[in-house]
Order: sequence, then C-alpha cells, then structure tokens
Amino acid sequence: MKTETNVAEGASSPNGFRWLAVATCAATFGLIVLGGVVRATGSGDACPDWPRCQGELIPPLERDILIEFSHRLLASVVGLLVLAMAVVAWRSQRQAPVILWGATAALALVAGQIVLGGLTVLNDLPANMVMAHMALAATLLATLLLIAVASFDIEPAPSAERRRSAASFRNLAIFAALATFGLMLTGSFVSGSGAGLAFRDWPLFNGQLMPEGGRLAMIHAGHRIAVVGVGLLLVYVSVRAKREQHWNRPVLLTVRFAMALYGAQVLVGAANIWTLLQPSATATHLALAMAIWAALVTASLLAHRATQPLPQTEDERAGRALPRQGTVEPASATLPAGGAS
Repeated sequence: MKTETNVAEGASSPNGFRWLAVATCAATFGLIVLGGVVRATGSGDACPDWPRCQGELIPPLERDILIEFSHRLLASVVGLLVLAMAVVAWRSQRQAPVILWGATAALALVAGQIVLGGLTVLNDLPANMVMAHMALAATLLATLLLIAVASFDIEPAPSAERRRSAASFRNLAIFAALATFGLMLTGSFVSGSGAGLAFRDWPLFNGQLMPEGGRLAMIHAGHRIAVVGVGLLLVYVSVRAKREQHWNRPVLLTVRFAMALYGAQVLVGAANIWTLLQPSATATHLALAMAIWAALVTASLLAHRATQPLPQTEDERAGRALPRQGTVEPASATLPAGGAS
C-alpha cells in the first residue's frame, strides 16, 4: 500500500508527470506502428472476434494471431497509461487547464479508438473505417504531445517582435502539420482501397509522366501528387525555421528532423512499389508518416509556447507601474520628520 502511495506521489510531481506524459506518447507511437504491422501483414483478420481472439482470452500461438493480439495488448497498456495521466492531471494539474482538459480529451479519444477498432474488425476492415481508425490514432498522438510539451517549462521569446515572428511561424507549422495529416489519410485510403499497386513503377506512372486509368489509378496518383505538394511545403517551412531560429533553436532542429524523415519517407514509398508492397516496407512507410506528423505537431507546439507573454514580475502582478529602464524615480517631496530650519 505504501509503495502504491509513493508511485502516485511520484507521478503527481512535475517531473513524474512529465515522464508519464513522455512514456504515454512513446507507447502510443509504438501502438500506431504495430497497427501498421498488423495491416501490412494482413493480420487484422487473425482475430475475427472482439474483445476475445479466436473465442479465447489467450489465443493460439501463431504468427498472425500473435501480431494482432500483441497490438490489442499494447492498446490496453496505452489505455491504462492515458487513464493514469488523466487521474494524475485531475489530482495535481488543475492549475494547468491545457494539461487537465488535454488528458480528459485523450481519455475520450482512447475510448473512441477502442470502439472504432472493434467495429473495424467486426466489419471486415473496410477502407473508410481503417482510415478513420488511423485518423483517430494520429489525433490521440497529437493530444498527448500537447500535454507533454505543456508539462515542460519553456521560456517564451524575449521580445514582442520575436513573439510575433514565432506566431507567424506557428501558423505555418500548423498548416504543414494539417497538410501532412491529410496526406496520411490519402495514403491510408490508397492502402485500404487496394490501390497500392495501381502503378508498378516509380516515379513514372506505368512509364508515363501523366497517370491514366480507372478509379484505383486515380486514387494512387492523387496520393503521389499530394506527396509532392506537401514536400514543397515542408521545404518552405524548413527555410522559414532557418531564418527565424533566433527565437527558438529546438523548433529548427525539430523541423530539420521532420525534413530528414520526409526524405526517407519518399524512398520508402518508392520501395513499397519496387518490392510489391512487402510488409516491412509498408509498415515502415506508416511509421515514418506518423513520425513526421509528430515532429510537425511538436514544432507547432514549441512555436506556440514561444508566443506566450513573459511572466509578470511581483510589482506588475500587484498593479504597480515599474520605472522605464534608464530613468530615475523622482525623489519624494516629503521632508524628514525633523523638517528644515
């Protein structure tokens, strides 16, 4: 009992909550990647029932069943971590509304993800439900990143001009993150609709510069065109981050990391076609896409923290005006008690 109390107190401390938030983000990212492995290996039908698997709590030890069952177990771990984070937030983080309501929203998203995951399995993995499942997972990860960043002490930009610069970049980074989110949705739909091999070469479309074909060909081609558009947008974001690094170097490093991931993502996307959708390539493709999304969300959040006003001094909080720098307060006109002769 004493040990449980110590654990709860540790999680309630600022450092303890930060570690809990970071661990929950990492576990959620791992869950999404494992979900990609499930889809890439076609293991989603290995457990056709839910919440049981093959009618049992402990299913047979076969490869596809183990992959799907491991995904469900990790989903349970993530659910418990999010629940713990929400409990700690309501106990010790009520002074931080972003953390408090973010943790509450994350708990609701986990509940929705569990229900949607079960419906996806029971409805034989339709493309639109698979896409919705991935979208909800990405939203959950973004919410958890919001909580994690908010739990750290990050100083705002030191001047009003730099805070305005940070706000401008934040808006751009948010736009890039949303564009990446949309790109992930198109990729998920390509996979779920069976359009992944509508063209068997890359970067051309069956040897042609312009795509031709039916519905699946257009779905596939639309995703490739979106990749080019998002790539150009990320190049611009990287240039802006380089130009405005004076107010927050971690933002520049995060954007550069996203650009490096994007370069790898393009090559892995081509490898999906060259290897005829080998599970390792398709799972890596999803993992990189989610990592880029996480990096851009983090850059947006860091930039937003830089836009916050500087903390007030005690005099400012008390409503006392401070003398301007370089001026001297006028001497008091009150004479000493003895007066002047």
